Amino acid sequence: MAYTLEGRKCGTVRFENRTVGTVQKETTTMSAKVTSVPMEDGSDINDHVTIDPQKFSINGVIIDAAQGRDTLEAMWKGRDIIKYTGRSRIENLVITNLVFTSDKSNAKGCSFTASLQQVQISTSAQAETGSYPPMAQQDASKPKSYPASQTSQTRSDGLKTTVSETISSSAYAEYVNSFNSKPSSSSGPLERSTPSYSGLS
Repeated sequence: MAYTLEGRKCGTVRFENRTVGTVQKETTTMSAKVTSVPMEDGSDINDHVTIDPQKFSINGVIIDAAQGRDTLEAMWKGRDIIKYTGRSRIENLVITNLVFTSDKSNAKGCSFTASLQQVQISTSAQAETGSYPPMAQQDASKPKSYPASQTSQTRSDGLKTTVSETISSSAYAEYVNSFNSKPSSSSGPLERSTPSYSGLS
């Protein structure tokens, strides 16, 4: 049986008994965090439990260290996204820990332990924009309409607005006469009958 670690950037390590080596053990770890605060009876348990990312580790032997070890190190250094295929099949893995051990029983190779963690990869939502014209173009195509009375009676004159409406002479005369016909607001005499000071000392 072949075991492969396929990276998106660093290539593939294929473990076979007669060439690179073999994988001797696969370990899958699943864990969750549960709140230590007492939960209200009848509450939704999902609000109090957080699922941790799945962790995965493999132990194996590399016969020729130059072939497998260099690629595994490149995957770890490059933070490569890896797909593992063996007895288990898991995608979106990243190497979090890598250990090589050399001894006299394997002069040209080594044993290794690779710890991996699954990462969640999300895609961003995109909206179609090609079917709609730019906003500036939409605004330019809209007709600008103003009330007829406003356009005919006012105009912009710097920082002030000048009213160009004309007042007829009869309307102005009626306006003046309305003030002349009103009685005086003071009921007292307009001049003193006996002035107290004649201007002579």
